[in-house]
Amino acid sequence: MLVLIMSKWEQVGQELVEKLQGVKDESKIQKLAVAVVDQIREHYSEPNSRKTPLSKVRKAVLAAFPDTETQEHPWQYFTNKGKGSIDRYQHLALKYLTLSTEEWDAVGNEARQQWKAQQQTEQQQSEQQTEILQPAQTTLNNMNISQLQLDAETQQMVESAIARSGISLADFVRRACQVYAKTVTGKLGQYESDLTAVPTEELLTSATYKTHPGRAEELTRRAIYALETHNNNCTEKSQKWMITQTAIQSLTGSKPATIKAILERYQTRLDDHNNKHELNPYDNRKPGRKIDDEIDLAALVPNGLDIL
Repeated sequence: MLVLIMSKWEQVGQELVEKLQGVKDESKIQKLAVAVVDQIREHYSEPNSRKTPLSKVRKAVLAAFPDTETQEHPWQYFTNKGKGSIDRYQHLALKYLTLSTEEWDAVGNEARQQWKAQQQTEQQQSEQQTEILQPAQTTLNNMNISQLQLDAETQQMVESAIARSGISLADFVRRACQVYAKTVTGKLGQYESDLTAVPTEELLTSATYKTHPGRAEELTRRAIYALETHNNNCTEKSQKWMITQTAIQSLTGSKPATIKAILERYQTRLDDHNNKHELNPYDNRKPGRKIDDEIDLAALVPNGLDIL
């Protein structure tokens, strides 16, 4: 396991970076930077020994606040000194993280040039290291199928479909999104459409409404009304049918689970009606007789208008 040990001056640099966060006033930035330079001076009596620690602190600031081609922040200043005399905007702290003229004179011109060259090399290495450590940004055009995190069966189907279609993974995903989006918005449109005026015969037989999400609800509503109307008009109990899930299913053709969920909202109404006519499940056991033969839903309730 690789353990990175931060030197004292790298730590000082990180502490300075934390203090600079959110600071925009130049005088405050100057005060923080000068305090670090003074700390280096106190620690090293010889000017020549101050170059390396100062370089480490500057490197930390540069890593946290990279140079920009245009001024993007209020705490930046324009400079073209050093670094190949490139025009750039730097953090104001770098303006004050420097040795005095006297210190540079004590160091000597040759040493000063060597330090500047070293500083530039370290900056370039830092930028290269940042590029290496920073993961490449994943886009639709450079991603692979494993990044979609599909189950094995789905991935195999997608791979086969892509191979047959002759298009790239990126184009396949775009088209799949387009198709699914149309499906969802289409379903939403269906949910929002009112089926009240649609003839019962069409709801029962037309392919247009077979997959409509509101079809079962509307047909159940009409079937309940039809059974109530039928029972209320009967003169003999043997002619009546208890309103049950099975009875509704026979009249509408909807799925049992769907009807069961819908009828939960009508339970009090159904109980009141069945109790009123003293009906129980045994009353629907009529040998040789089918409820859909005796109750024509489309004829009894032509549409959903004016029904309770």
